[in-house]
Amino acid sequence: MSAFRLNRLRKSIFAKFALSFIIVGLIPLLAVSYFSLNTFGNYMERYSINNFEQMVMNAGNNVDEFYTKYNNISKLMYSYGQQGGVGQLARRIAPGTSKNENEIAAAVDDLLQTVVATDVHIRSAAFVFPDGSYRDMNRNGGIIDFRADFPPPAWRMALLEQPNQLVMIPTHHQDYYLNSGTSVLTFARNLIDVVGSAGLDGKVVGSLYMDISLDAFEDIFERLTVDRHDGMYVVDQNGWILFSNKTDRIGQSFHASESGAFQYVTQDLPNGGWRVIGEVNKDELFRKIDSIKGTITLVVALSIVSLIIVAVWFSNNLSNPIRVIIRHMAKVESGDFNTQVQVRSPDEIGMLARGFNKMTDRLKSYIDEVYVAQIKQKQAELTALKSQIRPHYLYNTLEVIRMSAVANDDEEVADMILALSRQLKYVLDYGEETVSLLDERTNIEQYFKLMELRYGEHRLAMDIRIGGDLLSCALPKLSIQPLVENAIYHGIMPKTSKGTIRISADIEEDKLVITVDDDGVGMDRDKLELLSAKLSGNPIDGTCDDIRSEQHGNGGIGVKNVHDRLVALYGPDYGVHVSSKPNIGTSVRLYLPYRREGSGP
Repeated sequence: MSAFRLNRLRKSIFAKFALSFIIVGLIPLLAVSYFSLNTFGNYMERYSINNFEQMVMNAGNNVDEFYTKYNNISKLMYSYGQQGGVGQLARRIAPGTSKNENEIAAAVDDLLQTVVATDVHIRSAAFVFPDGSYRDMNRNGGIIDFRADFPPPAWRMALLEQPNQLVMIPTHHQDYYLNSGTSVLTFARNLIDVVGSAGLDGKVVGSLYMDISLDAFEDIFERLTVDRHDGMYVVDQNGWILFSNKTDRIGQSFHASESGAFQYVTQDLPNGGWRVIGEVNKDELFRKIDSIKGTITLVVALSIVSLIIVAVWFSNNLSNPIRVIIRHMAKVESGDFNTQVQVRSPDEIGMLARGFNKMTDRLKSYIDEVYVAQIKQKQAELTALKSQIRPHYLYNTLEVIRMSAVANDDEEVADMILALSRQLKYVLDYGEETVSLLDERTNIEQYFKLMELRYGEHRLAMDIRIGGDLLSCALPKLSIQPLVENAIYHGIMPKTSKGTIRISADIEEDKLVITVDDDGVGMDRDKLELLSAKLSGNPIDGTCDDIRSEQHGNGGIGVKNVHDRLVALYGPDYGVHVSSKPNIGTSVRLYLPYRREGSGP
């Protein structure tokens, strides 16, 4: 190494501090940290895994008790009977006995009421007779839709295969009840005539079905401390997920991740053949080892004390030039950017002084640039304020016209102007282009009010059926109104009688599906094929008049435009689908992502 480099290194304050840090602090700090991390890290890993295994085992015991509880409830049929008689219900229903239909119905209803009242998580219970008829009891007072195929053939087949056992039907939607659709787990058991035959080889005189709310599982798992990255699954003997804290996986087949990022703990349950599987993220689990940093911090603090002793020795040589720089910094803070620090040494302090001088020069130029930018911003804000005045002027003008109509007792015109004003405010709003389903429904109601005033209640009717839990879902503004307008002008207006538009919303495979139906004139097959081709971007023979997408009047965006917006925003899996029958009506379905307003993409 040349004498020049040695002289430069000797003058470098960095070299002086680096040497002191290595000798006094860094070497012992690294040694202690290495042994601490190895010792306490291994301990924390074992402790965390054992704790998770214990949590899975406790959850498994609780789930096993859950299964046993509902198994015992299902056996109430054998101990239940009028006047406390054992097997009284089976004997009344059994073939070959004289039957009083009213007494049987009363006895079954009493049994169902007892079953539903036994546990708060039993949403409903149904007793199915061998001839397929049934009696049901719902906690909320609902009834089974007579159009539903209840019980489904797969359920009946499962009971035939295991006539003497409790049968579990995996998590499913309770769609056979009107206005329900919640997810439940169903337990089923046959009622066998044990009085008229020996043992459990008698005839099946009926079957009991109990729908259990998933809240029963939530009561078990809410007491567990599970990280959001970890998963807890209740899996049946066929590998289907009955319940999980990751709700999107309920009802799916369980497959362990092959990435190696998770560790799995399985607890087999003695009853029912179920399993409780814990899925823990290794990275998140072992990240908890950071708790040992407190011990290392103490060691680092002791090293810092040693470093301070060394630093005091250097402070006399370093404090004076640093104080000079501090005084000049105070001048800069007061607004004097012309101050300059005199460079007296070639070491890091001198480099700091030169950097300080460059910084003040650049700050001065930056401030000048920011001042100009603020002036331009003010001009842009004034322009934005002017653009906001125009819609407000339009709203105020419409309000003056409406009040004039009210003064002249023309309530119908006043109502039309008010509805139009609200629609314009919704359309011209400069806020987010994504709105809630509640806002879109309100806009549709205002628009339909205009159409109803124009054509009369004898021509138009609207039926909106959207559940309250879906009103906060997000969708692009003006996604539904063009479809309603098409239904009025192209579906209902051409017919001579009154027409009805029905709007509904559902969730299908994590998609928000909005359906707009009308009972208008419909479309024949050729027109429907032309429209479908245009929606797919492949017009037949290169030409396709937009049969239902062009709206009445000027500037309509039409079905094609709504479809293109959804595809551009969310991808090819979303958009518009149209089905129609001549003289029956048309159904338009919008497929959108299932998102709550403000949840982000």
